[in-house]
Parts: sequence; C-alpha cells; structure tokens
Amino acid sequence: MTQPVADAHDRTVRWRQLVDLLSRPHYEIDPALLDAALTMVRTGMRSVARPIRAATARSIAGRAAEPRLIAIFAGDRLEVAAPLLAAAPLNDAGWAEVAAAASKEVASFMRTIRGDVSEASEPIAEESAAPAAEEPHPSIGDIAARIERLKTKREAGEPELMDDASQDLPRPPAALPQHSLTPGLFRWECDAAGEIGWVEGAPRGALIGRSLPGEEGAPRELIRAFTDRLPFEDTLITLPTPALDGDWRLSGIPAFSPVDGRFLGYRGIARREGQQVDAPSAPPKLAAAADAEALRETIHEIKTPLNAIIGFAEIIDGQYLGPAHRNYRQRAAEIVVQARMLLAAIEDLDFAARLQGRQPGKVDAAPLAEIMAPLVEEWANQALANGVQLRVSPQTSQLRSSLDRDLAERLLKRFLRAVIDSTAAHETIHVEAKEGRGRLTIAVSRPATTLHLGESRLFDPAYSTEATGEGASLGLGFALRLVRGLARLAGGDLRLSASDLTLILPLA
Repeated sequence: MTQPVADAHDRTVRWRQLVDLLSRPHYEIDPALLDAALTMVRTGMRSVARPIRAATARSIAGRAAEPRLIAIFAGDRLEVAAPLLAAAPLNDAGWAEVAAAASKEVASFMRTIRGDVSEASEPIAEESAAPAAEEPHPSIGDIAARIERLKTKREAGEPELMDDASQDLPRPPAALPQHSLTPGLFRWECDAAGEIGWVEGAPRGALIGRSLPGEEGAPRELIRAFTDRLPFEDTLITLPTPALDGDWRLSGIPAFSPVDGRFLGYRGIARREGQQVDAPSAPPKLAAAADAEALRETIHEIKTPLNAIIGFAEIIDGQYLGPAHRNYRQRAAEIVVQARMLLAAIEDLDFAARLQGRQPGKVDAAPLAEIMAPLVEEWANQALANGVQLRVSPQTSQLRSSLDRDLAERLLKRFLRAVIDSTAAHETIHVEAKEGRGRLTIAVSRPATTLHLGESRLFDPAYSTEATGEGASLGLGFALRLVRGLARLAGGDLRLSASDLTLILPLA
C-alpha cells in the first residue's frame, strides 16, 4: 500500500496485488488496515482497464470470501463480476452485503444463480418502473402464463374478502376524484365469487353481500367476464334494491395475487344509466389502464431473465469460467446481440405503457429540425456501414410536433433504423419531412424488396427482409408495428403508400 507508483502500469500492478492479498484468509489483520486496503481497491478500480479487472476477478474466483471485496466487484460490469459471484462462498449475510452494492445487471444475474435476492438488493435489482410488491423470481413458464392473461392482469390486492379493513388496497380507478362521486356514480369491489364487500358513494347496506354474477337476470357478458376473468366496461345491469332502483352501467377490472396468480375478485365503478357526468369525472377506460399496468409488470418480469441470458452468453463468449469451443462462443455472441436488440424493443414497449397511462399535460414541443439534427448523423453512419445511400431533405422550418422530445426522438430513431437495416446495399433511402393538412409527416422510401407487399404483410411481426443489417434480426414487420403502435398512442400514425412509409405526427 505504501509502494510508490510512477505510472498507470505501477498502479495497476499494486491494485492487482492488493486484490490478491485480500482474497486470501486474513484472520489477524488490523481492521483499520483492512478497511484502508478495501478503500484503495475500490478507488483504484476506476483507473484499471476492464479486461484486467475481469482477469483479476477470474483469478480469485472461488477463493475470495471477504464480502466487502466481492461487493466491490459486484458494482462493476457483469462480465467482470460474474466469475467471482458464480463461485463466491458466502453466507446469507454476505450475499445481502454484496447485493446491496450490485449494479443492475449484476443484481439480475444474482437472481438467476441464487434463485432469490435479499431485501438489501431489491432497490438495486428493481427499476423505478417496477411494481412495488415483492415477487419471487418467475420461471419462463410463469412469464408465458402472464403474457397469456395480459389483458386481465391488474394491480393485486391482498385479502380475499374485501371489506372496510382492506384500506391498504388501491381504490381503482385512481383517476376518479373524490368530489366526482354523485348519487349516480359509485365505486365497488367484490371477491372471487362476485360478492360485493366494499362500496363507496352508495348505501352499503343495499349492496354489501350481493353477488353480481349471481343476481337473477345478470347479463351474459358479465357472467362470461367473471368466468374468463376478463375486464368489462359499461355492462348494463339492474340492481334489485329500492335504494338503487333502475338500470346501471358497471365497469370492472380483475385483480390477481402477485405470488401465485390466484384470482382475487373485481373492482370498478358504476354509473346510473343516462347519468350525465362532467368530463373530469367521467369513468376512465378501465380495460386500457389495466392493459398498460399489466404490460409494464410483464415487461419487468421478462427483462430479468433476459438480462440473465445476456449475462450467461457473455460469460461463454468471454470464456470467463474456462475455455469454450469457437462455435459456442460465436453462438453466444449472436445471442448477446439479438438479446440486446430485443431488450431495446422491450424498453420501447415499456415506454408505450408509460405513455398510455400518463395524464395529459404540457409537453416540450421542440422544432423538428432541432430533433433531427443529431439523428441524421447517426442514420448516415448506420447507412454507410450497411452500404446504403441516405438522402435527407434539409430542415429549415420551425415545424413543431406536439409530442415530447423523447417520444419524437424515439419514434424517428426506431423508424429509420428499421428501414436502413432492412434495405439492401447500394439502394438509396430518401427522407422528407413536411407539413400537410395540419399534420407533420416524415416520408421514407420503402426498401425495394417490400414494394410489392401490402400493409398486412409488411406490418406482420414475423416479416423480415434478407438484408443483413444489425437491426434486421428482429424483423422489419416487428419494428414497423412497434413504431405504428407508439405513434397511434401519441395521436399519430404510420401509413403505407406505393413507394413510401409515412410517419404522421400531430403538430403543436
């Protein structure tokens, strides 16, 4: 620790020696000296090249037992930390200390190799968009099952019987303000059997204990929704009670347990047939809100194993746990590239879900020329790498889209990347932006191999061209469908003509 260092090489050598010494048993070492050595390793790590950090971690894998030393490496890239974590001989307390310092990708890797993560690691392993409830790490089968019931997944409650004691349960729809509860509008919740257990805005005695699907004359669509655990909206029903006599329109969304997926019941709102409600108090689109929330939850569950797949593939490609045959390394490298592209697409879906659930508000409507300026250089480099010619009409106007800058950039970037990667070498792509009929349009020429295709084929998620661009692996159809979905959520569209693909955005 007191050796003089003359240059970067000397600092690296001292750092490696310190790591090697700290990885060995040190039962009688002075605690203050140990703390100082660990601090020197942590601060000196920034000046050590990544290949050397990775090689150092491999050299002490299986031997290092000091949780604080392993925690330092856990805060690094996965390719550095993986060999050390895979062979770390730690107890639960040691793993908790390591998890608390882990980077996001390392925390996801720890979930895979250990099957769980201690509470200390949850803020690191989870993203801000993740659900608040702590869930066990799902298997691929669990994820598939959740995708199948995407349209019915909803924020889960805990008790099966919903009464006044269940105040911790969120009261959907959250967008319905308290002052909007009128004699013609109330909230309700029921258990898995359809029996109402909580009411707000209507006489409790008239409704508590009644079974919605079990009432005489219950509409078929309501019974079918309960049977299939599906959302329902504006279902006409007659409530046979003097206090609420007459026809009502019920809307509800199902709730499921976050642990085992068990159906817990429904919650929603009811409004009297013919009741005129002011716009701020109108019942929200419950099914759409449920879809957006369920989509984000499913995305979170997909990202964890996908990050683990990337991590394992990087371990094989980098031979961090020992030699691997060239064919295995090549395949692992392909998996990393494709998984990262899929992860980027999943991030777009997460963005779409956030957009769908966002309340309307003021946005930063930047000029299109300002948004496109940094993107054009990126597109040009991508086109050059693919042997494609790019012609972008100059942008001198101050046309502004009403979209957030982030959304506009994301749409344009994803759109042009997909087209460039799916265009054969020596072709020319023309990009032109202009105003027409009160809208902003960005027209891009279609790849030659797609000129004979109709909309249903070109927007088929399974469709891909024979181009070899890096982004072509996920398919042109998948990318265009994703762009169109994002655009439509924002009030725009993506349309097809004989020669162009045109992205339509609302003008500010």
